[in-house]
Amino acid sequence: MNSRVAGLLAALISVAFAHAASAADMPAKAPVYKAPEAAATNWTGLYVNGGFGYGLWSADTTTFDPATGACALCINQEQGGKGWLGVVGLGYDYQFAPQFVGGVFGDFNFASIKGTIQDGNPFFAGETKEQRAWAVGARIGYLVTPDILTYVNGGFTSAHFSGANMVVTFAGTPTNSSTPDFTTNGWFIGGGTEVAMPSILGLQLGPGWFWRSEYRYARYENKQLPDRSGGLPQSSFNFRPTVQTVTSQVVYKLNTGGPAYRVAAPAPAQWNGFYVNAGLGYGLWAADTTTINPTTGLCTLCVVQVQGGKGWLGRFGGGFDYVVLPKILVGVFGDYDVSSLKGTIQDQGPVSAGEIKQNAAWTAGVRAGFLLTPRILSYVDGGYAGARFSGTTQILVFTPLAGVPAGTTTPGFTANGWFLGGGMEAAITPNLFWRNEYRVAHYRNKTIPDEPGADSITFKPTVQTVTSQLVYKFNWPR
Repeated sequence: MNSRVAGLLAALISVAFAHAASAADMPAKAPVYKAPEAAATNWTGLYVNGGFGYGLWSADTTTFDPATGACALCINQEQGGKGWLGVVGLGYDYQFAPQFVGGVFGDFNFASIKGTIQDGNPFFAGETKEQRAWAVGARIGYLVTPDILTYVNGGFTSAHFSGANMVVTFAGTPTNSSTPDFTTNGWFIGGGTEVAMPSILGLQLGPGWFWRSEYRYARYENKQLPDRSGGLPQSSFNFRPTVQTVTSQVVYKLNTGGPAYRVAAPAPAQWNGFYVNAGLGYGLWAADTTTINPTTGLCTLCVVQVQGGKGWLGRFGGGFDYVVLPKILVGVFGDYDVSSLKGTIQDQGPVSAGEIKQNAAWTAGVRAGFLLTPRILSYVDGGYAGARFSGTTQILVFTPLAGVPAGTTTPGFTANGWFLGGGMEAAITPNLFWRNEYRVAHYRNKTIPDEPGADSITFKPTVQTVTSQLVYKFNWPR
């Protein structure tokens, strides 16, 4: 499956926390989704779950001599990876108040999140991937309606990465060096929404069926990995991954007869009108890179390596929405990110690296949504994306000259591409809404000069972000 298909599935995942507060009905000329009668859904019980998702990882790496402990690649570099995962699990929930649910759970991921692991002494690299992960944790949620739960979770996690057969990065030729597979432990936090689905597309499923969409951020401990040549240690390197995933899952709950509280149905909201939005988020990027001699046109880093980056962002924008049918909303929008997603860009002729970051991004697109309740919208969106990456001052990365300026720089540049995403939005007051959204943006390849007289670097980033925003809607027309 290619990255475009990956982006499409990710866009269908509504990863968000949704919260609805009661407010008075508002008049509207457009179709209005009327509030259903109050209902009771039993959230107490054992359950099993399964589904699929998409993820990125970014790993801090350095290289050192295992005999002396002295660093060889002394400057931290960010390697990256991206790919698919599947999840299966089980858990137990208990509804301990009319609008609160608590629970414990465990799950297992089978994954193929592929990226690069590199040895700076000598300059070898190989493909490593997160093959599987498991987690145990707890969650607590709030019922925004009798049938929709928004929740946060957290706990312990462990991930297993594959070993890598190393190749010479300058030529792509195999070596007799390899790294072992390894397991690393850490912690995670996350959140999402879960919706009761007694029926879908006219098919009656019956009680106990739910649809869950979830975001997780996992931070793992540092691992010291040997790069062995013919079974003998050649060098070792530090590898500390951060993994960000989104999943969409089906849940079947074996209801065990706990209390099924009746919660008053919320009043409808007015969704039509112009709006402004602003909020904060977090993101990772993974970029395919190679280097080319600009004079000969021959590669000097001939094996694609995946560099990585991560960091925070702020988003603000505006748009217009209109409810075209009682449960269907369409809209147009544009927004701008002020960001600091820091990572690494490297040049192998000379062997140098610099810190690069996405410091701005912007989008223009359309969205289409479905009103799960009169006050909660689930939607997908997509369109054009642009991003601005900083220039770098390159430094030498090998001992004994590590940290010494290489005398070359790369310029800042703008990358263009497309994005897909999805999320949830909930009315808090008649004019104020809370939006939570996931996006994946794919940008075209850029060729960046490392000047003067060094290589040109190809750089093709994929950026994944999650944001939480407030939206103020001017509710026009009324």
